[in-house]
Amino acid sequence: MLAGPLPELLDHRRLANQQGVIEGSFPVKQLERFGEMLVDQAGDVNLKLEFSKGERDRTEVTGHLTAEVRLECQLCLQPVTLMLSSVFSVVVVKNEAELEHLEEEQDGVVHADKLIPVAALVEDELMLAVPMIPRHPDGECPDSDYAVTEDLAADEKDEPATTYRPFAGLADAIDKQNEPES
Repeated sequence: MLAGPLPELLDHRRLANQQGVIEGSFPVKQLERFGEMLVDQAGDVNLKLEFSKGERDRTEVTGHLTAEVRLECQLCLQPVTLMLSSVFSVVVVKNEAELEHLEEEQDGVVHADKLIPVAALVEDELMLAVPMIPRHPDGECPDSDYAVTEDLAADEKDEPATTYRPFAGLADAIDKQNEPES
């Protein structure tokens, strides 16, 4: 078992033959696409990867990752720190044609070389772990012009709701127009 800071490249075939397990961390700044989603690229991704041989001598990687990242809150547009976590399993294939032949429940990573970047194994999983709408927990957004306070919501409940109906008199108008003149 390898532990500590992870190298950028791993020999996935050798690790699969040895039933290898690696555990460690690497900087978020190594993840180019994922880094574009963040307010800043500070911090590390902690992960544990287990390698094994699958059918057709393909490398299967099962892993667990965690990362504390700073995203932009979609309510107040201020930075929010979130803990991301994901458990995943991927199969390393040599080309797109092999990717199409995987089982429906299997995820694949296309990489023809024996050395694979750690980022290739985990970047998509991290991106999927980001909430669709990143935001602070309820009531924890810093003060902003866009925040709805509880006092405002209580005031709205006290007033009776009035409904604007622009076509309310339309039926009567049509009936009068269709009446025969006497």
